[in-house]
Amino acid sequence: MLKQIAILILLLGTAVVAFTSQVPHGDNNLSHFGKIDYLYHEQHLSLEEILRADKHAWQATTIDKTSFGFDQHHYWFRIKLTNLYSSRAPWFLRIDYPLLDHLDIYLLNEDRLIQEFNSGDTQPFHQRPINNPSFVFPLSIKNAAPHTLYIHVQTNSSVQLPLSLQPESSYWQSIAIENAASAAFYAVLLSMIFYNAVIFLIVRERSYLYYVLYLSSFTLFMASIHGWAYRFFWPDSPQIHQLSVVFMIGITICTAALFTSNFLNLRKENPALNRIVKILVIISIASAAASLLLPYSTMIRINAALAIIAAMIAIFATLQEWLRSRSREVMMFIIAWSTLLVGFLLYSGQKFGVLPINAFTEHAIEIGAVLEALLLALGLADRINSERKARIETQDRLLDIQIKANQELDNKVRERTEELEIMNDQLQVASVTDSLTQVKNRHYFDKKLPAEYRRAYREKSWLSLLMMDIDHFKKFNDNHGHQAGDKVLQEVATAIQEVVKRPSDAVTRYGGEEFTVLLPNTPKEGAYQVAERIRKKIEDMTIDWEGASLSVTMSIGLVSCVPAYYEGESTLLKQADDFLYVAKDHGRNQVVYEDNDPTTSKV
Repeated sequence: MLKQIAILILLLGTAVVAFTSQVPHGDNNLSHFGKIDYLYHEQHLSLEEILRADKHAWQATTIDKTSFGFDQHHYWFRIKLTNLYSSRAPWFLRIDYPLLDHLDIYLLNEDRLIQEFNSGDTQPFHQRPINNPSFVFPLSIKNAAPHTLYIHVQTNSSVQLPLSLQPESSYWQSIAIENAASAAFYAVLLSMIFYNAVIFLIVRERSYLYYVLYLSSFTLFMASIHGWAYRFFWPDSPQIHQLSVVFMIGITICTAALFTSNFLNLRKENPALNRIVKILVIISIASAAASLLLPYSTMIRINAALAIIAAMIAIFATLQEWLRSRSREVMMFIIAWSTLLVGFLLYSGQKFGVLPINAFTEHAIEIGAVLEALLLALGLADRINSERKARIETQDRLLDIQIKANQELDNKVRERTEELEIMNDQLQVASVTDSLTQVKNRHYFDKKLPAEYRRAYREKSWLSLLMMDIDHFKKFNDNHGHQAGDKVLQEVATAIQEVVKRPSDAVTRYGGEEFTVLLPNTPKEGAYQVAERIRKKIEDMTIDWEGASLSVTMSIGLVSCVPAYYEGESTLLKQADDFLYVAKDHGRNQVVYEDNDPTTSKV
């Protein structure tokens, strides 16, 4: 018996490592979710109605408590996103529960709707933006401004929201690990089905037939609740997908009851208990048939309770038989059903909202199923004295699966590394470009000015610098809003670029509403003409915004020199900035440089 306990502990440790490691732990995913609020309503509300909802209607919660059991209300979740950075590659929002009927995702950036997704398992599988059994949505994060998620959920199944948010590279690495773990899980079940089917064909023992039927129905049931059956078997039939979950519970209970009765030989050893098992078989078949007619919300509760009752009957029957026979294979049978029952209770407790959402409760059935399948196989193999051979063959298959999974993971990592190198080149270009105006940014200017200044010093050539500022821009933002201000910045940047066309000239956004133009090989007179054309173009420019025509003006400080020192760019920059403030202090909408400086006394 100690040897059997040691085997059980080993199997339990292997199962926990295999099936809880596929879910990202730690704070890397959860750190992106800030304050989480929710509200629920009997009727479906639009996003506009939700945005206008009374703030007192919202209730605070946390990620691990977004499970509300079987509730057909319309739930809305409001989630502040934190620790984000702008990226050309999408961020992947994942809701790892594939049985949600209606799921709407809204991404807002500073109260402006920038993305919307409508999904759920009542829609065909191909409408999902990412081909994954769970719900995955690519979010476009283009700036570091505050982003807010609004999520609408309505379902006949359990209301829960197991969320994660990852950048693209982390997401694909996680998916590779999860797929490898899922492949190992189903490979174990399928290999046990195939192995015991072969034994049945050899020995013609009915217990093996019932065991194969039970494992087959249980495997299809697990594939249904995980979304794999929907993806591969009936992707264009949401109705079949929803029916398969409740239908397969009844079929699984029926085959499990038949297997238990035959394995324990209840017809001969305990006729009274055998009659109870027969009644359970009839009820489970009726439940499976009723699931085709009655609502999902009703049948899922009935079938969940029926599954718990069936597991308890199986444990009671095997325990009674073990007390009579003290058989090792029966003890293995008891342990097997106990692990599945515990796993099912943990999983059901999470779906009813009693237990929190975490890796252990979400995958409790898988852990119990792997243990049950292996232990039942050992019990059956013990009947024909081939336990050792069965273990070796199963381990070889699992090793092959692991090797293939590792090879696939290595290939995926190699592909992702090559893609990341390409992305790195793209990011280097993006690092010197202002994301709003698409002109060069301050980082580029800080490198460009010293380089051009030193080149002008070596070549004894002219270098001119324009420092420009949009007049009364703060007041403009206060009156018309920041979105209108962003539009002005974009139009101004475009206007400047239309005037400054030489490849050697550099237009940059210096900061806020300030821009600079660096003009190599340009004397003061030429620079003044460029500055005046820029000022006049912006003065004549009209900006259409929400039915109104808006206009702005610009003040410009200009400085030109032939550098006399190797390092004097900071002085040049300060002089341009000083002339800019003179222009703003003496009426704005003008170009000020040394020859027309109003602060210089005239003799």
